[in-house]
Amino acid sequence: MATETWNITTIDGKQYLVVDVAKFRIPLDWDPSSNMFFAVSYPDGGIGNFTALAKGDTGDVPTLNLPITLTELDPTDTTPASASFTEVSPDTYTMSLALHRGAKGDDGDTVLLPNDYGTGQAGDYLVVNSALNAFALTPQRVGDRYVPASIVATPSGNAAYTLCTVSIPPQRFSYRPWVEGFCEITGTSADVKVDLVARLDNQTAGNIIGRATERAGQYPATHVLSSGPPAGSSAAFDRVNANTSAVIYLRAERVSGSGTFTTSVTTTGFSVRVMPIPLSAE
Repeated sequence: MATETWNITTIDGKQYLVVDVAKFRIPLDWDPSSNMFFAVSYPDGGIGNFTALAKGDTGDVPTLNLPITLTELDPTDTTPASASFTEVSPDTYTMSLALHRGAKGDDGDTVLLPNDYGTGQAGDYLVVNSALNAFALTPQRVGDRYVPASIVATPSGNAAYTLCTVSIPPQRFSYRPWVEGFCEITGTSADVKVDLVARLDNQTAGNIIGRATERAGQYPATHVLSSGPPAGSSAAFDRVNANTSAVIYLRAERVSGSGTFTTSVTTTGFSVRVMPIPLSAE
């Protein structure tokens, strides 16, 4: 084998070490501490008629088994976070991770105050507004039950009579009165027919929001009041608007016949409940 000769040559303004016989070039600014370099080598006379590069065999394709094994470390644990692969079979690996949990954050300083949403009253709560973009203070839609202060008997000779009234103070929401009651009515003729009715806000012309009926006759007949307006009534028929007071009258009224009737205090009862109207129906 020929003895190599090291010479210095300049190509395109850059200096190279040249080894004769089997020639390859090493830049003079190569850093020996890197322990490696790329070199171009060729025999004297240039590169011959042979394949300079050859296609290698297809490499192995690794497979990662799931799930990954995760070890959760406390935020104060001094164990370093780590990741490692373990070959469990040829070209098949599992991964193990060790990661620290995040440290607990500082407590927030946000305080929710009623006046953040306007002026409220005791018992108000937050609901989504009609625009669906914020909260608003809203009164609780909970109704109470109300009863008359007193009940009177119907004296002889009357074709219609008010037995009692129930006064409901203004509510902060719209509602419908729900009436319940009973009365034993005794007619004075075989053809007299009397209904028990509940009228809203006017004892003779108010909308009838509850009714009880029996067949005509002189017998004592117990009328049991059912709440609700006539079929086909509008939504406003028995509606009481927010912040508005109401009075409901319990009445016995003749609907046919020529006779009259009487009633007793001990066989008459009446109460009214407030039934809030849902926000969606406002």
